[in-house]
Amino acid sequence: MAYYLSLRSYQPYAQGHFEWENEGAYKSYGSIASGLSRGFWIDPDLMPKSARQTRDKRLHDVIPMPGMNAVNQRFKDLVEEFEPGIHQFIPLELHDRKGVPIEDQYYVFNCMVSMDALLVRESGLHWQVDEPSGQPIIRINTDKPMVLSKPAIGSHHLWMGLYLHPHTRDDVFCSNAFQKALKARKIRYLDQKPCEELDLPWTPEDNIQPALDWEKVHGEPWGYRPKIRASILKERGRLEL
Repeated sequence: MAYYLSLRSYQPYAQGHFEWENEGAYKSYGSIASGLSRGFWIDPDLMPKSARQTRDKRLHDVIPMPGMNAVNQRFKDLVEEFEPGIHQFIPLELHDRKGVPIEDQYYVFNCMVSMDALLVRESGLHWQVDEPSGQPIIRINTDKPMVLSKPAIGSHHLWMGLYLHPHTRDDVFCSNAFQKALKARKIRYLDQKPCEELDLPWTPEDNIQPALDWEKVHGEPWGYRPKIRASILKERGRLEL
């Protein structure tokens, strides 16, 4: 059993109530706002550096920030135990409402693994054609069961979909082992949706062939996340840290 992890953005008890201290920060990161993760490298120099609470509120291990997340040292330590040196943690300076520095170290967390394990047919999904653009599209509803390929997941513990990821969500899949550790250490708060794993191989032709066909005809990446991947490769020459 794998899991789909989401920020609890709408529950009052999970909120930290912060605003960025550096003026214009919200605009400066623009398209790299990441929710729970972006899935590809983010330039730390373009990210907000500090935030201040707008009301007195107890902080949890994972909190939603304007456009992104903040995770504390406990969460970072857990991730590093499972996948050391793989994911991005960008330090944040957090202050309470009076401007006093918050002792616990927080970071913006960015999962750096983007790959596909979602099984289209087994999840009850279908590729369609958008009109009038003619571009193939697939709508992934996270409220419905998502079925994943166990061989495709392999030894990964945290990842995001590449071609097959909910269009409006910046959330992260995780392994059963990681979710158990998350629960055992009482790291709060993330919504955790179970995803069935099947011992079936994941193949491009069975799951993303319409997108690959479109790319071959048009000579450019299909979809938002493949476009980010291509852009990062062009700018950095690599995807890893």
